[in-house]
Amino acid sequence: MERNIVAVTACAAGIAHTYMAAESLEQAAKRMGYGIKVETNGAIGVKGHNKM
Repeated sequence: MERNIVAVTACAAGIAHTYMAAESLEQAAKRMGYGIKVETNGAIGVKGHNKM
């Protein structure tokens, strides 16, 4: 069975923590063998948005 994670990261300032959190989640998912889709809401807008 394939396991997947959907995550949204955001920060009030949106400068660094949004992207740091996304990177950490992606690395952890990879180590554990999970697929992951991360949407970031930061200073440069929304990235990785997937319609469901």
